[in-house]
Order: sequence, then C-alpha cells, then structure tokens
Amino acid sequence: MIDAVCTYGGQRHTFSILKFQALPETEIEKSRQFLQCPECEGKAYYRKRSSDGKAACFGSRYHVAGCDEGHPSTQRDRETRHSVEVNKVISDADIISIDFMLSNSKKSVTEVQTVTATSSLISSSLPKIDNASRKHAGSNEQAKVKVLGLEKILNSLMRGSDLAESSTLIELDTGYKFKAKNLFVNFAEAEPSANAKEAKPKMYWGTISHLDKELDWLNPSDCTDVGIPISKYKSIILERFNVSEGRQLEGAGIILFGKCFWNSKKTRKIIELWNADRIFISVLED
Repeated sequence: MIDAVCTYGGQRHTFSILKFQALPETEIEKSRQFLQCPECEGKAYYRKRSSDGKAACFGSRYHVAGCDEGHPSTQRDRETRHSVEVNKVISDADIISIDFMLSNSKKSVTEVQTVTATSSLISSSLPKIDNASRKHAGSNEQAKVKVLGLEKILNSLMRGSDLAESSTLIELDTGYKFKAKNLFVNFAEAEPSANAKEAKPKMYWGTISHLDKELDWLNPSDCTDVGIPISKYKSIILERFNVSEGRQLEGAGIILFGKCFWNSKKTRKIIELWNADRIFISVLED
C-alpha cells in the first residue's frame, strides 16, 4: 500500500508513506492504530524503516476479497487455504484439539484421530474454567477429533473462517472442552475482569500494531486500549519467531492463550500470557 487513511480524532486524512513517516514521532504513535486501507477500509498497519535499510511501508492483513490493494503473496495464499481447511474441519470433526507445540515445532501436518471421548489428548495443569461448556460423553462413545496447531487457527480467523462463531467443541487439555464461539476473542472485543484472579483465560487474537522500545509490550492494532506484557517470556518468544527488532512484529498476526483484566487505574486492559508455549505470531514475510 502506497497510501493509508487515518481516522484519528474522528476525521479522515489520507497519507502517503512519505508524509506519514515524516510526522513527529508522537504523531505517528497516536495515529498508527487508526489506519485503514483507502480502498476496502480494512485495518492497516505502519512499519517503520528497518535497521538494515528496508523502507517504511503501509500494509494490511484485513483486505477484503477483491481489494486491489491486497496483492497476492505466498503468505496470503497460505492463510486463505488454511481458512478453507478449518471450515472443512468444523463441518467434519466432532472435536478440534489444539496442539500448542505443533506450530512451535515448525510442523505443518495435521491429524485426524478417532478416539474415545475420554481419551487423554494433551496434558496440562489448566484449571477448570468455563464449566458450562464442558461435555462428557459415554465411555463407549467414539469422537472424531481433528488436531490443529495455532498457525492454522490464527490464519483461518484472520481470513474470515467460521471458527469464531462456531459451536464446535475445542479441547485445550484432557477433558476441557469449550465452544469455539466462547473461546476465541478478537482483541477489540476483549472484556476485562476486575483483576487477574477473577479472569478466565481465553484465546485472544488479532494483529500487532507496534511494540515499546524495550520490546516488553505488544500493542494490538485492532484496538487502542489493550496491552500485552511479554517481558517474562520475551527472550523465548523473540528467539522462537526469529525477531531481533520491533519492526518485524509491526503488522504481524498473533494468537495467544491468556487472561484479560483491568490495570490498577482501570484505564487499560491487560492480556497476560498463560505461558511461553501458548502463543503463535505470524510474522510478515517480506
């Protein structure tokens, strides 16, 4: 994208990349979460100039189908393919089991399993949450289970699959099942609890606008009132996704399992990671 529309302050201004990057740093920080594609109005991002000389640019992970600004790419094609695959899974499988290590280990193959509904799929110390969504099948009942990693799940959500609105059961850990529509939450729709102890973990997803200078906080582009602290797991996350500077995560897709709660002043929603494994970042492929 050569141009982007900024809606900061309730007004629409069209910026070329040259004009936007010439703004004072404070203006860029205020405006970058209010950018849109000038054609389809999909949420857009700004990437600053990289340390190795890559030019500043605008882009979007949310171009609608047919938008001339949404140029074909291998990454976009893969995301669209994953969306189609996940929609098929929703119609075919009884349960979708999330393998958090599938994407982290760089594997891309998914498996279809027929298992007893009481079988052990993924072991974890996940506490009992959202009991209303749990279902227990008889010991002799067979369930068709599809195993997916976070990469395919995230790509499908970003490309408009039916997953976020589905009643399909999602199993995170042995015996803990949740309806997909109760589990997957876009950052813009995050509802915080009063404090961390009361918060129930969910799968939050969207795109990253920018990071702070220390790379301790992720700021979603989908909204302006959410912050994701990663300092506790920063070295693990940055190494896993081969990130050396904040620019690499500007515009990246992200999905994570965590809790959402208010900060002490109730001015900002905090999404706290569950651990270093339950996160996937779709870094933009230059």
